Amino acid sequence: MLITVAVVPGPPALVAELMGSAAAELDELRDAADRAVSVALRDLIAVSARSPSPGSGAGSGAGPGPVSGSPFGQLVVVGPGEPGEYNAAGPVSFAGFGRDVVVPALVEGEPHDGELPTPIMVARYLASRDLAAHPEHAQLWASARWITTCGADATALGEKLGADAAGICLILVADGAACHGPKAPRAQDARAQGYDDGVCAALASGQPSRLAQLDADLGEALGANGTQVWPVFVAATGTRAQPGGGHHPHGTEDSDGAGAAADQDWIGEVLWAGAPYGVGWAVASWRRSCR
Repeated sequence: MLITVAVVPGPPALVAELMGSAAAELDELRDAADRAVSVALRDLIAVSARSPSPGSGAGSGAGPGPVSGSPFGQLVVVGPGEPGEYNAAGPVSFAGFGRDVVVPALVEGEPHDGELPTPIMVARYLASRDLAAHPEHAQLWASARWITTCGADATALGEKLGADAAGICLILVADGAACHGPKAPRAQDARAQGYDDGVCAALASGQPSRLAQLDADLGEALGANGTQVWPVFVAATGTRAQPGGGHHPHGTEDSDGAGAAADQDWIGEVLWAGAPYGVGWAVASWRRSCR
């Protein structure tokens, strides 16, 4: 069962040690990401302590539950990319980005994986920041799952996570449009601001159906990789989007009212949003309205 969600961006610029003298430019973004992650894990621990999952977290096919004997639920980190699951518990090196920055292992003795996708690497950096401030989260990070997904696989993953008997904390790594202004990574596009404003409005609404309505084709055209992971979020809440990739302006409620019911369960908050380097980035927190 999905308990709490944090949405964070995944650029290497989030790693302060890579940015040198320019690191301070994104301090507010990093602080917001730290808050979103720590609140999500805190909520998961609190809810799991009150209502431990049957069988110590054994689920319905979404993968392993928490470490045996732990009162905690399952932390799942999902980023955009070809479907795959990674062991990210070892040390992570950012040497490929120009500086020999190494994030310590989450589990002592775990090997370094030099093939981690960038969104997973950045999430590991955020994990190290969270652990420095909240060592009580160590067991959740040690047993975390690290996944990349896209397409139909994303919806299937979300459905499995939503049906799992364990309490699930979902951390989604997602970037917005890459076309903001003349210095953006992609050609400037006047539609970028409107698209990212729509994403932020959906995240702030606390309504999964609003996320399901986002124009996936437009997002992909603008270089927004969040289109690959929003279906995980939507499906995990129990909302079933209409066919066609979220192009329906009149909502996504099923005939049985599943969309409306899911929309009543959540409180959404955008903690930070901007496009300082031409890419739309947002940090958001979703919490159940009755915890």
